[in-house]
Amino acid sequence: MELDRDHIHQLMNEKVMGVISETDEQHLQNALKEYPELQAELDKLELEYTSWLDQPAIKQINSEAAFALIEDELIRRKQLRKKRWITYSALSVAATVVLLIFFVYPLFINQSGRSSSVPKLTFNRTLQLQLSNGEIIDLSTKQNSITLNSGTQLNNTNKALTYTINGNTASEEQVNNLWIPPGMDYHIKLSDGTLVFLNSATSLKFPFNFTGNTREITVDGEAYLQVAKDPNRPFILHTRNGSVHVLGTTFNVNTYDSGTVRVSLVDGAVSFESADKKTILRPGQAITYIETEGATVSALNENELLWIRGRYKLDNIPMKEITKVLPRWYGVQVVIDNQEIAEKRFTGTILKSEPIQEFLDAIKLTTGAESYYKNGVLHIH
Repeated sequence: MELDRDHIHQLMNEKVMGVISETDEQHLQNALKEYPELQAELDKLELEYTSWLDQPAIKQINSEAAFALIEDELIRRKQLRKKRWITYSALSVAATVVLLIFFVYPLFINQSGRSSSVPKLTFNRTLQLQLSNGEIIDLSTKQNSITLNSGTQLNNTNKALTYTINGNTASEEQVNNLWIPPGMDYHIKLSDGTLVFLNSATSLKFPFNFTGNTREITVDGEAYLQVAKDPNRPFILHTRNGSVHVLGTTFNVNTYDSGTVRVSLVDGAVSFESADKKTILRPGQAITYIETEGATVSALNENELLWIRGRYKLDNIPMKEITKVLPRWYGVQVVIDNQEIAEKRFTGTILKSEPIQEFLDAIKLTTGAESYYKNGVLHIH
């Protein structure tokens, strides 16, 4: 077969990141058999990806000793746990130790006179795809192959969505809306081969097929993209406060904070365009655009990319910042009643694997803050 190196390189990226489809996997294997020299390129790519995941800023928390202490304590707690709602024993570690915080589903403090019921969620908890015609598909319940009325075939497996469009819709560019609920992350492969990794509480507007001279999508939340190269059709990512223009690159975009956009460039080149200015980034740079202040370029902080591995790094931030993070990662409204607590600083890492109670215990350990639920709202004081 004729070798399309750009396409094969894209398939290699998908393979090492674990999101390649069965059809593309077979195509890649056929190419490797016909062109054995490609195996060295694949091996190199796998090594680079593994090395990236093993970087200290990504793999480790602040200290191996702290990690070991807290991990041992979590194992001990699991062995003692006889039922889901329990009171956890205190963790005897100095207040300066780094926190290791996990997530599965919320477990709640049961205090006298205070609600211990499941809090009222502030987000839609369903992973769903709203088609351009208004039809809503619940991807939380519909797994594997899904055939749409248009004939388009969806494949919803392993927290990833791929699709094959039929001849009737191949010439159409109608916008769909994909919503990722709190506590989840999800991948999608667009029709041009671009990979989009979506963080919690994020929406993506995209067409099943790019038909014009540009490839345009819209992100509200946070996404990490590996854009397929196509010099003839620039890729444009729209946000509420500006747009990112690329030809082929890897970058992260965060629009969680109202009036703010942050773009972090891993590889390639992008330009960020606001209403009054265009800024070109180089690999390893990030730009923060604040609607009332303009744009600032800085070095990329690798902690920003940890969410791809299901982590959120809190690095010496005021407690009040968790009122932004927890609604996205746990789907619950958070209020800090005590201003002194709100200004206290701490460092930690949230993982999407165990209860919110672990986080509340760790906050109490390091700041002395108590917490309780009332009318579906988590109060910290």
